Amino acid sequence: MINVSIIVPAIRTNKWLRFYESIEKSCKKYTWELILISPFELPDTLKDKNNIKLIKDFGHPTRCLQLGIFEASGDLIYHTTDDAIMFENAMDEAIDFYYENCGYKDVINMKYREGKNYSGDSMPNDYWWAWFHGPLQLPGIPRNYKISLHHMLKTNYLIQLGGYNCQYHHANFSLHDLMFRVQYDGGRIFDSPKDITTCDHYIDKTVDHGAIFDSHNNHDLPLFQKIYSNNNALTQENTCIDINNWANEESVWLYRFSKGIPEKYEGLI
Repeated sequence: MINVSIIVPAIRTNKWLRFYESIEKSCKKYTWELILISPFELPDTLKDKNNIKLIKDFGHPTRCLQLGIFEASGDLIYHTTDDAIMFENAMDEAIDFYYENCGYKDVINMKYREGKNYSGDSMPNDYWWAWFHGPLQLPGIPRNYKISLHHMLKTNYLIQLGGYNCQYHHANFSLHDLMFRVQYDGGRIFDSPKDITTCDHYIDKTVDHGAIFDSHNNHDLPLFQKIYSNNNALTQENTCIDINNWANEESVWLYRFSKGIPEKYEGLI
């Protein structure tokens, strides 16, 4: 078994080579594989890499994320984004910390920076607490819960939990939902010793972000608020969900592909 599977719903083929090369610099001590779930083929620059798996799918990002679990052979799973650039040795230090401090149900919050053209600074420590964010100040979310949008945890535990709730299209709320189920189940979230990545950021509907913006506001946010406005949103019965819930979702995500599926990423811009 390899140490970590990095699973990424991915469309930005123009960024994949730099992403891959940054992983090589960030994770030198441990074995890893990169699992990309995408409507697009690997660019020629990556076709000779023996630790990349490509899953072709045209569904929404959470469905894609869920499909990545089934191909993961790592002891750990790490979810991140395809516009990320990893800092040198940062993954190694986070994995060291995991094996030294974490139990079976625990999670490392793989801290990231985010900003236009990679201009983001480190997030304040409060950022990683759920109630720091207005949309998460809901009766069904305990005030002492943390969040982790880029997370690393045991693959077997993620499978036991049923993975991600694919009712949510964009990964954002499905990631919150997973972390709340982890904590309800007794798991702890530890912040990584350092920032792991710096990420680009497209606001509103700029570049390729229109589908994310629309699905977030029109579908995911209302659904999340409806569920977590209930004081009893988290129960022992719904901590573990059906791992095949991805199959209930549309195979072609119409928020992104209502006008057809382009052959290349540039067709989405």
